[in-house]
Amino acid sequence: MIPPTPPVAGRDDAIVNAADSPMTDDQADMLRSLCEDASEPFNANLTEAEALQRIAELTDSLNTDQNL
Repeated sequence: MIPPTPPVAGRDDAIVNAADSPMTDDQADMLRSLCEDASEPFNANLTEAEALQRIAELTDSLNTDQNL
């Protein structure tokens, strides 16, 4: 009898893990820099998913401000 193979982690698994995992060091560095540029407070307690969203928001905001 062939043993069952473990499920392959897919994109959905990565999204779920990102929702629960703390942001990465790279995300924290980028977010800290963006917060400084935007004069916004830096929150060190974000998850990976929250950090991705905040990075996108700040990037959009800073790009919009520079194009005025």
